[in-house]
Amino acid sequence: MKIILVCLALLGATYAHLPIEEVEKRCLVDKPDVSQGVAYVADTDCAYFWQCDFAYTLLKNITLKKCPIGTLWVTIGILASPPAPGQEPVVCVNCELQPDPVCHVKYPLGSKQCPYHPPPVPTTTEKPPPLGPKRCTLRPQNLEFQEIVGEVSKIWYLGANQTYDCGHLPFSFHKCGCLAAKEFPISWNFVVNLNSYGNRIYAANEPVGTVKLSGDGCAVFNGSGGLQIPYFKNMRPRTNWVTGVVFNRPKKQNATILYQCISIYIEGDEVSAAVVVQNPLGEKQTLNVSVTAPGAGYIGVIVIWDGKILTLTVYAAGAVYQNSAAVAIDPDNDYTCSIVCLPQQPLFVSYYPLDDPPPWPGPGVWPGPWPYAGLPGSYSGNICLLFFTDEVYPNADAVKADMQLGYFGPSW
Repeated sequence: MKIILVCLALLGATYAHLPIEEVEKRCLVDKPDVSQGVAYVADTDCAYFWQCDFAYTLLKNITLKKCPIGTLWVTIGILASPPAPGQEPVVCVNCELQPDPVCHVKYPLGSKQCPYHPPPVPTTTEKPPPLGPKRCTLRPQNLEFQEIVGEVSKIWYLGANQTYDCGHLPFSFHKCGCLAAKEFPISWNFVVNLNSYGNRIYAANEPVGTVKLSGDGCAVFNGSGGLQIPYFKNMRPRTNWVTGVVFNRPKKQNATILYQCISIYIEGDEVSAAVVVQNPLGEKQTLNVSVTAPGAGYIGVIVIWDGKILTLTVYAAGAVYQNSAAVAIDPDNDYTCSIVCLPQQPLFVSYYPLDDPPPWPGPGVWPGPWPYAGLPGSYSGNICLLFFTDEVYPNADAVKADMQLGYFGPSW
């Protein structure tokens, strides 16, 4: 699913959307029961909807999102009559199934939001420009595009026999669509992102006061709580994913560093990582990998997923420790698998959520009971960098080089 994030600061001059003040009120009406949940609000423009992110039961962020091409939000947000609490439908449906006639006036079948399926018949007499060999088909809409020689942002739309323009964005034949500004890598800045309202990659402290900033760019975790990062809610499956963390181990402890799409744990000198992956048939399996990496001071942990192999690399006390785990071999199919993120779950830093009991990775990976002082598995120490990207790297050293760009915390 392709979702377009829209900058709220530009809304007033460009779109007639539901006022942000009204959205906040409706977010609170549909406030979720769980502390790290989300709520949804219909917009006055039925091609859009609003996502309300809650952290520790507090409304932390509101984002306008757009339904994928070929779909519309099932309701229209009418200013005078908001839906009853808990009654906001949460779905983008096929254009043909959207029941509101007002919506179809703005987005009739054949419009850019609701193209015909199959593609529309030619509607112009535009003469085709010189065309190159690259072609792609956008599924499930069956929209076919072909390269225009010498162009980067313009392509030929075969269904309508006309030029399609991505504006200032390049067109990707791999994704068969306009390529938005790079989403990754994200190098975490705790000073900017800790408890900052309206920041797309903010982190919320749970419980409040258990994480503080140090003077060297690190976050200090007191062992009774942690952070949650709503940006990772509903993240699409990833066949390539890299996570990097820099932290210290001031004492021997069994603790969580990250928990969700990529989970990282420590037990004394042992560092472990775990992921849940699925193949194109939806069949899932869990991969666990660990290394023993002794040493004082700060360590760097890099976890790389390439669609088939999970590789854990730890830089500690001048040494490098590495181990990997591969998906089970299917003799009949050479599948590439994707990391699976739990729906509506943020990324948890330094703890497990209270309403999500910790999984048991198995003997030899996490022996002994979880320490339940404060929130489950809470970490005590300093975390100085979180790094996330879907870029493809040749090895962990190349990732480390990117992690160190602009890094000003303690050496590792």
